[in-house]
Amino acid sequence: MKEIIKNKETEREEKEMIKLDLIQSRLFGRVCYGYERDEQGFVYVNPEKAEVVKLIFHMAMSNCSLQDIQAELMRQGIKSPSGKEKWTRDVIDKTINNKKYVPFIISFEDYLMARGEKELRCRYDRELSM
Repeated sequence: MKEIIKNKETEREEKEMIKLDLIQSRLFGRVCYGYERDEQGFVYVNPEKAEVVKLIFHMAMSNCSLQDIQAELMRQGIKSPSGKEKWTRDVIDKTINNKKYVPFIISFEDYLMARGEKELRCRYDRELSM
């Protein structure tokens, strides 16, 4: 009986989970923060971590600096992707510049807005510095 209940709970969780199809999962490459890969190799959105990604983008769109975002993540006790207590500004910057969050975690419009706001406050142009 417990197994039947567990299977129904697992089915419900899988239906609520945003999963990329097999082709998208294979093309996805390295799994970044906010996503995970299941046993079959499918990439899916981790809801808890996706909320952190949304927070980062929301703060970037609200004129917050990378340092402000870093302080808020630390204040909330949210561990970095590597499990450290403190997020680096570089990791936050890479999160904001990562196109893999569109459209599964954030909208394209939010992605562009967050990048635009960040670039307005940036000391150097990432494109020119490479």
